[in-house]
Amino acid sequence: MSKMQTFYKYKSLNNFEFLLDLLLKERLYAARHHELNDPMEGVIKIDRTIPKEKELEWGELIKDFRVVCFSRDKDSPLMWSHYADGARGCLIEFQLLDGQEVHKVSYLKKPSLTERHISREKVAEILIYKEKPWKYEAESRCLLEGNEEFLPVSIKSVTFGDRADKSKVDMLLHILTLCKPGLKTYIKSEQELVKGDQFVSTGSQIYMADQIRTQDYCPKCSEIKLTQDNFVGLCRDRKGF
Repeated sequence: MSKMQTFYKYKSLNNFEFLLDLLLKERLYAARHHELNDPMEGVIKIDRTIPKEKELEWGELIKDFRVVCFSRDKDSPLMWSHYADGARGCLIEFQLLDGQEVHKVSYLKKPSLTERHISREKVAEILIYKEKPWKYEAESRCLLEGNEEFLPVSIKSVTFGDRADKSKVDMLLHILTLCKPGLKTYIKSEQELVKGDQFVSTGSQIYMADQIRTQDYCPKCSEIKLTQDNFVGLCRDRKGF
């Protein structure tokens, strides 16, 4: 069995509701192309032979796609600076679920289009291109179509930046201890080359209910675990994720 690939999402702590949605419901928001921070997303060179109606058709096709962006780099100083509020935010480690297709972003020159290229397949291809200056992101993407707004994932750990506000970190750790007691949490050390990241907690141990009640069986813990699983399940679609 091949090892599951791990990805990373750098986030600010400023919008608690979005961060908690990601962590508690274990899902990543899928943005429209015009919501992304690169203004050239989805912008292509149009061949002069393409009629105006075909340009409009391209615009309608690309509206039907959503993009989920994340990095393969687990400790990029630039990513901490640009996406995690100058190390005041956090880094979320996660894995995709079975059956989810991932694309490495290409930082080569985008292909130009001709009339015969106006198709959904070409839109998907263009959406995994970015300009060369963005190469430091080491970005991968998942593309969603239709009305899907979120990509379900499996959250593995959270690392808080060394400049993160202590009151915010304490509040999040308290929430995670109650709602995600098995989640590993770390605080990034300023002296990381010497000390490494400070391990905080995996929360309290949770035991699943079973028919044979061993010495580890705890009815209360079992009920909490089932509630957590049901909460995540309710926030996912019915496609087996």
